[in-house]
Amino acid sequence: MNALLDDARLVELHAPALGGVFTQPDLATLMAEPHHKAFYRRLERLEQSAVLRRFTRGIYITGDFSPRALCQAVRPGSYVSFGNVLADARAIGSVPALQIDAVVVGRSRTFSAHGCTLRYFGIREDLCFGFQTQDGINIATVEKALLDTLYFHQHGARFFFDIFSDINLAAMNRTRIDVLLRKYRNPRFKTFVKDYLDERGLAKRR
Repeated sequence: MNALLDDARLVELHAPALGGVFTQPDLATLMAEPHHKAFYRRLERLEQSAVLRRFTRGIYITGDFSPRALCQAVRPGSYVSFGNVLADARAIGSVPALQIDAVVVGRSRTFSAHGCTLRYFGIREDLCFGFQTQDGINIATVEKALLDTLYFHQHGARFFFDIFSDINLAAMNRTRIDVLLRKYRNPRFKTFVKDYLDERGLAKRR
């Protein structure tokens, strides 16, 4: 029992810095357990005691975890985008607290467990740009979040908001959008975006 309490205290101590998200290597480092089987027994006890919950293979969460930190841990090369970023900028209303939509190089995939859903939309490497790192989490600029939304809408993705009626473009910078748009190869998409912005009166700022 004392060993379990010690491990629980370790988790509690380090959870804030990690957003309540632990990878298996994180836990192995914290526990400093030299024996492979003993490490897994300790990890199993933490799960049985509900100190940790397994989200997916090699990723564990506490009761008070950050969905965005989890998103980054599950697929480290991804960046948060779409409605999550648009809501941050008040370009749309509120979003589901436990759903994160992200962009990643590679194939699309969805992970769901413990009421949390992570949706990863796969792109080519040359379209993985337009994001910044904040507190260890990659987050799209609002202009790139708009472009990601429009791009994947054209590829059949569905969102919990309507792209034609629910997005307020007041927080957008047309010049920055145009600069980002140059990196896209598809002329049909470029025309779609320009028409979308023009129809909503988003002009370049002087």
